[in-house]
Amino acid sequence: MEYIDNIPIYLQIKDMLYRKIISNEYELGSQLPSVRQLAVEVSANSNTVQKALKEMTDENVVIPQRGKGNFVTEDVTIVNKLKNHIVNEMFDATYDKLHSLKMNDNEIIDSFNNYVKQREDTND
Repeated sequence: MEYIDNIPIYLQIKDMLYRKIISNEYELGSQLPSVRQLAVEVSANSNTVQKALKEMTDENVVIPQRGKGNFVTEDVTIVNKLKNHIVNEMFDATYDKLHSLKMNDNEIIDSFNNYVKQREDTND
C-alpha cells in the first residue's frame, strides 16, 4: 500500500478497510484477517493496524470476539452510513475544487451529468 505523507497511516488503513467493507470484499459478519496479516498486507506496523481497528471497533464497524478475532459488523445501517459518509467526503472535496474554479452549482451539475454520460458511452 502506498501512503500519503500528510495523512496518518492508521487513517489510511481505516479508509482502505472501509472501502473493502463497503464494496463487500469483506462481507457483513465475515472475519477480518489477523492484525499481523493486515500489517503485512499494508506494510505497516502491527500497532498502527491495531489503532485503526480500535477506532473501527469504537465506531461499531468492527466487532471483536475474544479468542476468535475481528469481524465486520452485520448491521447494514452502520455500513450504509459509512458509505454515505465516504461519498459525501468525496463530493465535498470535488465541490470545493470546482467552486474554486468559479463554477456555479448549475455548471457543476451540468458538468457532472456530461461526465457520467461520457463514462456510460465509454463503457458500452
